[in-house]
Amino acid sequence: MSDAADRSRRLTDDVSRRALVGAGVFGFGFSGLIDVLLLHLILQWHHLLSGIYPMSTLVGLRTNILADGWFSIGMIVIAGIGAGVVWRAERRTREPLAIRPIAGSAVVGLGVFDLYDVVVDHALLGLHQPLSMGGQYNPHWAVVSLLIIGAGAYIYRTAIGTDDTAET
Repeated sequence: MSDAADRSRRLTDDVSRRALVGAGVFGFGFSGLIDVLLLHLILQWHHLLSGIYPMSTLVGLRTNILADGWFSIGMIVIAGIGAGVVWRAERRTREPLAIRPIAGSAVVGLGVFDLYDVVVDHALLGLHQPLSMGGQYNPHWAVVSLLIIGAGAYIYRTAIGTDDTAET
């Protein structure tokens, strides 16, 4: 293989890795945003700090909603960074990026956020407990999170070697 071809392949591999990481970061931020919007604000099952500040008092509720708002902004920033990395990777390659590996990576990112949330926010830090069930929900959500990660890995793995993918 010539030096130019080898350099081109390394660049393509580097761009593909960046796109995969960016998609995972996007999935992480997107999952956090969906979590806060759906579970915290619409369904009001819990809030970010409801394990520390009670939702039953006005001051506690205001504190929780403020924390949910800041968390939402943080998740938008994280998702935006991930989307930006994917966009830049797409701009740096001659070939269009393969959709299925990137989608698989994004789904893995979704599951990683959910697993992080259940392990760190619920179990280790005790920031909040979904449905105010004292942690009874956590093992189930950890299993669902692992299934989401597995689904993303499956999407990624089954895309390898198909016509719509670049070698990653």
